[in-house]
Amino acid sequence: MKARLSSKNLFWGVLSFLPLALYFLFLSEYAVNIPKWDDHALKAFILDFTQADGFFAKIATFFKQHNEHRIAFDRLITLIVYTLHGSIEYRWLMWVGNFTLIGLLILFWRLFYKNNIHFALFVPVSCLLFQLQLWENTFWGMASMQNFGVILFIFWTIYLISSENPRHFYLAVFAAFMAVFTSGNGILVLPICAVLLALQKRWQHLLIFGIISILLIFSYFYHYASPPSNPPLTGIGIKKIVLGFFLFIGSVADILPFQNLTVLLSAASGFIMFSLAAVISVYFLLNSKLIKETRSLTQLELFMLGTLMFLVGTALIVTVTRISFGVQGLQTSRYKIYSVLLLIIIYTAIIRKIRIEGKSLVITFLIIAGFSFNLLANYRNFSEVVNLRKQLITFPFNWAYDEKLSPSKPTIKLYETPVLFYTNQNIPGLLAASDWNSDIHKTIREDGLELVNTNFEKPSGKDAGAYLLLESSRRTYLVPARQENYPVQSTLKTHSYWAKGFRVNIQKNEFDSGTYHLGLWIQKENGGEIFTLNDSLVVETLHKKTVKTNW
Repeated sequence: MKARLSSKNLFWGVLSFLPLALYFLFLSEYAVNIPKWDDHALKAFILDFTQADGFFAKIATFFKQHNEHRIAFDRLITLIVYTLHGSIEYRWLMWVGNFTLIGLLILFWRLFYKNNIHFALFVPVSCLLFQLQLWENTFWGMASMQNFGVILFIFWTIYLISSENPRHFYLAVFAAFMAVFTSGNGILVLPICAVLLALQKRWQHLLIFGIISILLIFSYFYHYASPPSNPPLTGIGIKKIVLGFFLFIGSVADILPFQNLTVLLSAASGFIMFSLAAVISVYFLLNSKLIKETRSLTQLELFMLGTLMFLVGTALIVTVTRISFGVQGLQTSRYKIYSVLLLIIIYTAIIRKIRIEGKSLVITFLIIAGFSFNLLANYRNFSEVVNLRKQLITFPFNWAYDEKLSPSKPTIKLYETPVLFYTNQNIPGLLAASDWNSDIHKTIREDGLELVNTNFEKPSGKDAGAYLLLESSRRTYLVPARQENYPVQSTLKTHSYWAKGFRVNIQKNEFDSGTYHLGLWIQKENGGEIFTLNDSLVVETLHKKTVKTNW
């Protein structure tokens, strides 16, 4: 009998809500309406859409290629936000993108409910899904909609295609369409659904879905142009690719306070998770209707098989296409959602098979483990959230000299720059500023330099901290200084989250040529101070760093 609403289930529901509430509290406090990197493509879309002549020309702008993707979902939401708000509000885009995680949570809740899995065991799912390991997508408007959105559509496609209800089949077709035109890896859902239909021996639906898949693939690659290629795999070797694959899969384990063992722990976790996923998948395949006439896979089993294929397939594709940029890049925050979801699927498969509802100690342990993971992940990654915000709020300062990045065009307002601590400030020249009286160690490299301080204490305040000023006769740059957090054990001793000191890395190819005087802007909660470092940086005429795009 399915679990019904009771005081206990209400309690488990409240516990499940806590990680979600904390996650969105971070989002509301630290999101900022400033475009980051590919966010500028959404500005280009609004210009293309408003300038397009005729209905079909406007529709075509939604499906225009973006790198290797077709991001119609991102563009649709952007247009809605632009229409309602009068300009692009990037925080709204972040909220929409992160709300798709709630859509995933609802899907998992339905699976737990329909399969009589104890509500208490649902709590760790929320703890895993809503935490700051995902910070890079969380606080990036376009990426949150694309990277979280495609997973929402794929998971719902697999869930619906696994149902024998005919109406669910056509809903699955719609969800598959949305997946394909949200992100490039959405195409993976097409062969996966074909396999799931074959395992169910639904030959008529398989034929229909196959025809629709061909049409979707043709539409996707119609007028497709290959984007600038990644560095070649030459010399990387199979061992490094295998290591990268396991690092990608096991990146969810990158929360433990053992910095020297991060790669080893993530790779070991990836190997274990891949092995479990392989065993679970083979078990489902061998017990499908296609193999055993007397056995049919349940909707939950088909869902888990399909999502495992998608997550492992994505891991393999990303590893092969991105490993040329370095193994460590496969553990970056924007990929961690795949590792998190793989762990959730494996967890669901295990608790469903073992049936631990009556074992209260085990349930208590799993809930404590879930919250411990959530708190540790938030602790480890909160500094990344703050450092990202500091980086973003320096962008408008530096864009003031670049007309291409202006928030407005002559006839259209694209977005509204927020009021920041330097807005309407008259910045005095560094030559008139006071000397900085704390040591800074400088390391000069051919491509730039690094400045390190070891005793600076971060002031209180959301945007407080150190910022580097580079002032030439033509312009001034503002660069955020990165600050790290203490390990947990040090925080318990010092009662301080932020470690002393800061670090600034400067790449010369990110600046216009010229001679720059160096200084520091120390921002506090109630104002800022500017200091000179009595030092300079010469940037000679170089090829300024640019990124090739097709948007």
